[in-house]
Amino acid sequence: MRKYIKEFDGVREIVYVADTKKHELLFLNKAGLEAFGYERPDQVVGKKCHVVLQGQDFPCGFCGDDRLNEEEYLEWTHENPVTGRKYRIKSKLIPWEGENKTARLEIADDITEHDIQEMKIRTEKRAKSEKIVMDCIKMMYSTVETDVAINNTLEILGNYFKGERVYVFRIHGLSMDNTYEWCAKGVSHEIDTLQNIPLEVIDRWIPFFEEDECVIIEDLEQIKEASPEEYAVLKPQHIQSLITVPLIEQGKLAGYFGIDNPWADNLHEISDILKMLAYFFQSLLERKKREDYLRKIGFTDAMTGALNRNAFIRDTMFGNSMGLLTAGCFFIDINGLKKTNDTYGHEVGDKLILQIYGIICEVVGKYPVYRLGGDEFVVLCQNISGSDMKELKGKLKEELGGKNGCSAAVGQSFLENPGDLSLLMEDADREMYKDKEVYYKRNSSA
Repeated sequence: MRKYIKEFDGVREIVYVADTKKHELLFLNKAGLEAFGYERPDQVVGKKCHVVLQGQDFPCGFCGDDRLNEEEYLEWTHENPVTGRKYRIKSKLIPWEGENKTARLEIADDITEHDIQEMKIRTEKRAKSEKIVMDCIKMMYSTVETDVAINNTLEILGNYFKGERVYVFRIHGLSMDNTYEWCAKGVSHEIDTLQNIPLEVIDRWIPFFEEDECVIIEDLEQIKEASPEEYAVLKPQHIQSLITVPLIEQGKLAGYFGIDNPWADNLHEISDILKMLAYFFQSLLERKKREDYLRKIGFTDAMTGALNRNAFIRDTMFGNSMGLLTAGCFFIDINGLKKTNDTYGHEVGDKLILQIYGIICEVVGKYPVYRLGGDEFVVLCQNISGSDMKELKGKLKEELGGKNGCSAAVGQSFLENPGDLSLLMEDADREMYKDKEVYYKRNSSA
């Protein structure tokens, strides 16, 4: 055994053998002598191993490790206080030839430079991650327009991680909608088709999301059998891998954002960055919700839900007719509302307003309805044909001609290539007053 041990003199690793009972060095190879500052073996052999190798007066805590045996090596790492270097150590028991005893063999490989390099790589990755996060946060708050901030942030993430698609989904009840999307060049957009998707499609994800954990799919084919519904939705989008991160609002799952087919160096590192950004994304989405609410109350009639005068002014500003082939307008004024209020009270009058608004919406369908005053509504019809305008007018006159107690004057105008919507509205308003005069003449003579 001693002859065999001598062969360790030619290796770069530090190799030593120590008596397990007396804690005396039996052998230290040339690499070990050099590392600990000795020239000859006789300077260390017979001395306490813990004094020579660890610089301490008492046996090392790991010396009596009962896991050591003669069959296999026990591997561990240790930072040596004498050399100041870090080693990966392999230890085992060996029989010591010529003597009836067992010795401890240790082979120590210096991994200090490897650790330094790993630390450098980790530091560089951390610096890169921090830069990505800071760039995204700056972008999120660089503009007062929330939609622009969110879309620009998605673009930054897509470019950093070389993803094909970055997106946000919002959950509403038992469904979810894709609300924001960025796509790399050549990648088809999916946002229009990913609306009102059943929440059950992501049943597998929800337990992770509720624990504020990411969902990582490294290879979509691996879930084909276990999650067929999920696979059926993702496969047509040409997804091979993805990372999704939950968005939590007031302690509840409100949605998620994610990235498809990112650069697959380390999906878990990407997920850590996305998790750091989740709070800021959610704060942006909450800001957007507040903006939408304020916009709604700013442009919506509180009683009926119709668009209000502010919305009407916004939508009929000069220039809004650019590109229109045709435009039509209806002015509708409720007949006898003041008399109804005076005779039966405003509660009945309000019911009449709501009833007539409902009739108008049912007749005109997709075209926007505005309430400009207590008894006045306007409908704008962009790119409508003359025949359709005529048909709508006939239906409005029929439904608002006194049927079920609902009576209103209706004025209509229609223009091709409208240059100024104000002219269109003046004509409709003028015709509505003519219709109202007819109503009052007819009713005053009755």
